[in-house]
Amino acid sequence: MHSLVNKLVLVLACTLMPGFYTTSYANEITVTVTDGHGSVLPRTMLTLTSSLEQDGYVTPEQSFFIDETGQGIIKTQDIRNVSVRVRKPGYEDGFFDIDPSEKNYTVALSKQEDVDEIAEYRPANAWVAALDFGDAKFKEHFRLQCSFCHQQGTPIVRIDRTEEEWAKIINRMLRYGSRLDSAAQKKIPALIRSEYKRLSENPSLIPATKPWGAEVVGAQISEWPLGDGSSQLHDVLLSSTGLIYAGDNLQDNLIELDPITGKTVTHKIPRKKRDKLGGNIGGRLKNYPGVGTYVGLHSLDESNVDGHIFMTGSDSSRLVEFAPETGKFILYDLKKGLYPHTIRIDQQDRVWFTMAVSNQVAMFDRKKKKFKFYKLPTRSKKEARTIRFLPAIMKLAKLGVKTHKFNIDEISTGLPLPYGIDIAPDGGIWFSRLHADEIGHIDPQTGALNMYKTPFLGPRRLRADGEGNIWITVFASGRLAKFTPADKKFTLYDLPTLPLGSDTPYSLAVDKQRHQVWVNGTASDTMMRYDIKSGAWAVFPLPRMRSFTRDVAVAQDGSVFTSNGSFPAWHIEDGQPTIIRVIPNDIDGSKPVVKSE
Repeated sequence: MHSLVNKLVLVLACTLMPGFYTTSYANEITVTVTDGHGSVLPRTMLTLTSSLEQDGYVTPEQSFFIDETGQGIIKTQDIRNVSVRVRKPGYEDGFFDIDPSEKNYTVALSKQEDVDEIAEYRPANAWVAALDFGDAKFKEHFRLQCSFCHQQGTPIVRIDRTEEEWAKIINRMLRYGSRLDSAAQKKIPALIRSEYKRLSENPSLIPATKPWGAEVVGAQISEWPLGDGSSQLHDVLLSSTGLIYAGDNLQDNLIELDPITGKTVTHKIPRKKRDKLGGNIGGRLKNYPGVGTYVGLHSLDESNVDGHIFMTGSDSSRLVEFAPETGKFILYDLKKGLYPHTIRIDQQDRVWFTMAVSNQVAMFDRKKKKFKFYKLPTRSKKEARTIRFLPAIMKLAKLGVKTHKFNIDEISTGLPLPYGIDIAPDGGIWFSRLHADEIGHIDPQTGALNMYKTPFLGPRRLRADGEGNIWITVFASGRLAKFTPADKKFTLYDLPTLPLGSDTPYSLAVDKQRHQVWVNGTASDTMMRYDIKSGAWAVFPLPRMRSFTRDVAVAQDGSVFTSNGSFPAWHIEDGQPTIIRVIPNDIDGSKPVVKSE
């Protein structure tokens, strides 16, 4: 970590100068944070925001945590037009604008005393933990199906609504893709209304969350605001050039960010004449405010051969190729499958991706220019029939038939939902099926397929480590799982989130060099790091409340990138989607950003 005279230092080389990088620091500001009674408040987050703007550039918001002395030093080349937010759980936020003529600031935070205010500032996972549905299995089903795109327990969700209003919301969520079973659809409106009312009237029932630990001291977080309230930064990719790419799923934009200079370029994904607003799967998003999606950009990966970026166009059932050197796109229609989802590229330059709706794994062989589709097993004859008739069902949806109102059972028969995918060191393909509670393996050489039932509900995304073990997010019950192919056994790990099991981890990434697993705290506004050898966890709180983070990219220096991709964006604290970089305190984050192997 950076330190000076036992005080934490935040080096802001380019906070105020988009497009300009320097290591010359003309300003040094000391900030002391107290509780208003003379006692210092350690482990407090300072977030610096600049009001300077320049076309084609975005200035990152910079956050860091002061140490046990209660003091932090900000070193920067230019300190003009900077505002600072001071945040610590249990206290009111503090704010001040930096005056270039001032070198020392003392900020006194007021302790929150009002129980309503204390509950209001607790993250979404605490509110969801307090919901009493009277049936743990039913609550897991609710968390799985109603936390797909945004947090539950946020102020927007907790607004007092009638049962009829809740029923309309559930109907809209089903149209967007939720598979809440038909019985639950009838039960939830009254139940969720009464529960949120009970908790709002009894805020002391909202449990406390984990205090910020010593690992935050010296950690730094950068956030680049991109897009607007009608955007969704679904996934991010750290490319071999050091550029960051984010897919705006709601606007069909591929956004390119240089994290060193702040320069951004927006590439509009082309569409075909027959494409429909809201997507070709029944135009499910066409009524969403401000929507501009025809293709539905979802997941991204980069070819190790030529640096081309491949993306899944979920709502158009299309594979998209982007050539950074020319800025040109190539569109590949997928006539044998529906809804391409997560994508990874192997060492043979073959593009692998899950087909979430049509129950397949697909592969595009770039050398042969051919697609191959691996049909996955069905769980019943009914499911096999449903998948066989999917083309007819999609045609009905296009004609305006409300297919989302067809009966849904508890196990989502007809939609096992192939979801996450990754390439193991031996070249094997591993994938998850979210609604079938399974992971699977494909041998690319022989085509052999093996399925493994998970001892938990809802395996979401997965990643292989350097030894070939498979790490999986257990979305509905807030845990991390490891599958060991050698003995075909699962090991479950509790996340460090409190209350225990209250998080909904969306995705993860493995730092193979350091033998660490990074996990989204998608409901707790955190990023978490698990050290495989020691079993130790480190938790890094994010600057924005209601941060619904998604795919994770590891840099060579050990820092990670992710996106705040809540859908809708207005669930986020200020309604602003961002790309996030977390730099832990045990790495040097000052070097150029390089993609991890």
